[in-house]
Amino acid sequence: MAAQRVDFRQIVALASDAILILDGRGTILYANAAATALFGDPRAGLIGQDFGFVATPDEPIEIQIKHAGGQLVSADLRSVDMEMDGRTVTVAFLRDVTERKQAEAQMRLYAAAVDNTSEGIMVTDTTPAIIAVNAALSQITGYTADELLGRNPSLLQSGYHDPVFFRAMWRQLLDQDHWRGEIWNRAKDGEIAPQWVNINAVRSETGRVTHYVGVFSDISDIKRSEAQIERLAHRDPLTDLPNRLLFRTRLEQTLRRAKAGRTQVGLLLADLDAFRHVNDSLGHGVGDLVLCEVAARLTALVRPDETVARLSGDEFAVLIESDTGIETRASLMAERIIDALARPLALAGQQLFISASIGIATYPNDGDDVARLMQNCDAALYQARESGGNGYRHYARALSDYARERVMLISDLHRALDDDELVLHYQPQIDMRQGRLIGLEALVRWQHPQRGLLGPNRFIRIAEETGLILPLGEWVLRTACVQALAWQAEGLPFGRIAVNVSGAEIRRRNPVETVSALLEETGLPADRLELEVTETVVMDLREEAPAVLAGLKRLGLALAMDDFGTGYSSLAYLKGLPFDTLKIDMSFISGLPDDTASAAIVDAIAALASRLGFKVLAEGVETEAQRRFLLGVGCDLAQGYLFGRPAPAEEITALLERFAEAPQPSDDAPRP
Repeated sequence: MAAQRVDFRQIVALASDAILILDGRGTILYANAAATALFGDPRAGLIGQDFGFVATPDEPIEIQIKHAGGQLVSADLRSVDMEMDGRTVTVAFLRDVTERKQAEAQMRLYAAAVDNTSEGIMVTDTTPAIIAVNAALSQITGYTADELLGRNPSLLQSGYHDPVFFRAMWRQLLDQDHWRGEIWNRAKDGEIAPQWVNINAVRSETGRVTHYVGVFSDISDIKRSEAQIERLAHRDPLTDLPNRLLFRTRLEQTLRRAKAGRTQVGLLLADLDAFRHVNDSLGHGVGDLVLCEVAARLTALVRPDETVARLSGDEFAVLIESDTGIETRASLMAERIIDALARPLALAGQQLFISASIGIATYPNDGDDVARLMQNCDAALYQARESGGNGYRHYARALSDYARERVMLISDLHRALDDDELVLHYQPQIDMRQGRLIGLEALVRWQHPQRGLLGPNRFIRIAEETGLILPLGEWVLRTACVQALAWQAEGLPFGRIAVNVSGAEIRRRNPVETVSALLEETGLPADRLELEVTETVVMDLREEAPAVLAGLKRLGLALAMDDFGTGYSSLAYLKGLPFDTLKIDMSFISGLPDDTASAAIVDAIAALASRLGFKVLAEGVETEAQRRFLLGVGCDLAQGYLFGRPAPAEEITALLERFAEAPQPSDDAPRP
């Protein structure tokens, strides 16, 4: 069979590269189909045109061609001279490399981004051996790129994590192609530091894993700040004693141990008698010195495995254990406390004499859980105070004056809801930097027919324990919304109305449905309402809180975490909750600016809140010095007696009218 004749013209015409034949002057004599596509001109339009580029046979060059559509096309140009029909012509070969050039430019951009990011990046093969790192990873680990390339990432292991941790990490990485979490790695200088690591598998077009890419973020500063706040949240900043939260935790542990080992537990609550007179007459500075001295004297009385705590302003707690005779040991401890406090204190250039009322409750006689034991001990403390102070009382099962009064208050509170005895007072919330009102917090009061105006501390706890908090809370929310709507109709600038939500309301009903229904009923726009939830409630409802808060947020209202700093909240958990504002508890504000511990807490909270995107509002601001300190650490929002006491709606209306008449500061107004 004869071989077929090769038609080179047909081969040239079908070639994927653009081919031009040029005469000695560079005029185009021939163009194949690929050339017409490259230039965007028909073949007839190319023939006879000046090519415009000098094609040399030595080596390929890169040129840019203007396509007929206007865009520039990058091409590699190669050429060869040859004889055709008795004359020398140049055959030019052009290959479109536009996509390649764009990809190279994009890769250079990616490389620049990787080299300049603050997060460390590591690429490994499947061995795994490190095949690429960026400058940030070298800075984080202290190793140069040359020291890392070719090494196993285990070079960075600190020994902090056990093999089970890494097996679980690799299992997830192999099963799901990604893993993220916190790892403590060891740098070249031996320092162990926490890093947030995100590892992803890279697969080829065939689906085979070819590489792993890890992104490392140094979280040392965040961990240090979080540890500082969490410690301060567990310790009283003035005395460094355990605070209420830590004390409750230790009491729970002690009761659990007692139940398992059949030991006995004694709880003593000590309240300093007439302590407010020290603050009023000698100032809070002297009062703080007294509290520190009391803390030192109480600590000296207990064994190392027992606990002394400061629960609130001048209330201390002592937790003791005994195999037998806990009632006797608790009495002896109370007498030792009274004797220790009887010694005069030499402060402020004079001798001060203090005393304490002490309540005692014991396990198992007076309660078998934290709540009951604390409640009964508080009842005994009430009896000790009512007896004139400077003494102690054991909890009595018989109905005490305290218990009788509590029963009467429960009955009266039922009537108060029916007889419209509850009233709302409102306290202004201020933007201190701009000098404008941003909101009003609604605070419930009870106008008792015989006892007069009662603050919430007299009846809210009872309402929560009896379930009356549900109708009471609904009344507060409805009344506040109606009042806010009235102010809005009058054109008065009240900002937002803030309403507290208790843990019982969240536990015992669906708050999202309740709030949604009340907003629809009253007609108040959701963006004019803010709900405040205490940090303790959020942590007590750790599992339910995210869903509940997210549901409330979807209604369009604002959320504030109240009493921030008094509970125990992980920042990693907190940053996932949809809060707009953190309200720093007034216990941290009262000592500002002289109390260095409180100052450190407030400064840290303000800084971290800013980084996490929260606004910060300080409660209980009473002095100009406190205001200036707060502004200095970036806390612009506040409420307290310096700006206005809680007042009835009619007084607040007059205040709002004055705000409405006064010229409003602009965003570029001078700062105070």
